[in-house]
Amino acid sequence: MRKNKLNKTLGIIGGGQLGKMIGLAAANLGISCYFYDSDKNAPAQKISQLFFNYSFDNKKKLEEFAKYCDFITYEFENIPLNTLHKISKYRKIYPGIKALQISQDRFLEKSFIENLGIKVTDYKKVNSLDDISKTLKQKFKKGIIKTRRLGYDGKGQTIIDLNSVENIKLKIKPNFYILEKLISFKKEISVIAIRNKKGEIKTFEPTQNLHKKGILRETVFPAQISKKCSLSAKNIAKKIAKELNIVGIIAVEMFVLKDESILVNEIAPRPHNSGHWTIDACNISQFDALVRSIFDIPIPQIKYLNNCKMINLLGENFNNYKKYLNKKNCSVYIYGKNKIKTDRKMGHVNLIL
Repeated sequence: MRKNKLNKTLGIIGGGQLGKMIGLAAANLGISCYFYDSDKNAPAQKISQLFFNYSFDNKKKLEEFAKYCDFITYEFENIPLNTLHKISKYRKIYPGIKALQISQDRFLEKSFIENLGIKVTDYKKVNSLDDISKTLKQKFKKGIIKTRRLGYDGKGQTIIDLNSVENIKLKIKPNFYILEKLISFKKEISVIAIRNKKGEIKTFEPTQNLHKKGILRETVFPAQISKKCSLSAKNIAKKIAKELNIVGIIAVEMFVLKDESILVNEIAPRPHNSGHWTIDACNISQFDALVRSIFDIPIPQIKYLNNCKMINLLGENFNNYKKYLNKKNCSVYIYGKNKIKTDRKMGHVNLIL
């Protein structure tokens, strides 16, 4: 009797909706998934074959978790690096620790991208209110002050100009914030790149994103941009994936200006909200691509089955999911979070166009 080569186990750090969808993709390939999360009610707990509900600094349990798995991946950026370094002593972590370290810190992220010769929004590290005032006077009149770390879905951001500096309620700490120029852009897009262990890179076509209050509301495929702009965006994503030595996937969010030049906004070395459309509109989803890359399973040429709009179901409009259940060409995904909160992502809908 031959052993099934796919009789493997993937360890996933984080049990939110992204982890859950990674787990479902892995299951379709015959791969078991074990999850590690400090939240006992994490959505992925419902599908996990083994669920480790411990803190991220529990060295003993992290070691035990790692030894159960063949490879490890993660579903979110804000994991303590010490946690990953502990686990990496026992198992390989993909897409990689370097990518996570850079994406955790907005200053490191922008510096890294800029050093690749890729344009980003103007930015400056600020250590005091005086720094902020000088930057607004000398470099740009209006900006966004952002925490360097722990920012997602619009959190840790404040729009500011010279008239409002004195009204800042934040306590400005050294090396804690950056100030970015507030820009006028034509569109927000994102590209998801896939890179396998051989260094071969594919990308999904760019999507167009709509944010409100810093939270993604809708993603539309394909993005309404020129072929030249689309090619530039894909090449940027490929370059970043290569330089970070990604094994798995990475999402690159970008601004398209009026002249269709591109500025990179941020990166995420994991499945991304703007890639959920791939579940229903492609022959391979972003989650499939991640799992295949990690386990060295061939990744087919990407084929696009339909145009698609992804609509996020947030806490305040969560009950809207009911109206999509009987609609043709709609797929509804409920994440299974135990508490409904305003602006919290509770699910999404893929609407085939």
